[in-house]
Amino acid sequence: MTTSQEHEDRLETRLELEATIFVEVLASNSNNTGNVLMCNSLDLSANGLQVVVDDEMPAGSIFRLCIDLKEADPIFLVAEVKWQRPDPETDGFRIGFSLFESDDTDIQRWKELVADMSS
Repeated sequence: MTTSQEHEDRLETRLELEATIFVEVLASNSNNTGNVLMCNSLDLSANGLQVVVDDEMPAGSIFRLCIDLKEADPIFLVAEVKWQRPDPETDGFRIGFSLFESDDTDIQRWKELVADMSS
């Protein structure tokens, strides 16, 4: 788990944008392999995003994400859990994802969309 101090050390601008995120477990220390869950983003950037989920997701877990933005086609990414902490507004957890640079994802299109939304 990461402290709020570590969480606040951001290098890039975060956009407070709510998007529907579908999360598929690829590799994890948990027994949730193969499950898909739906959650909403709290904020996002070109290289990461923050979501709220019902169950814990251990740091280091790898997930395939499908991001459904109303204005664009679904975006497929792969991300790693960098931190988690209890969500003060729900019984769930806030999760910080770091996005992977991968040829098999829509990472370039994602970065372009975030850049467009930031300007």
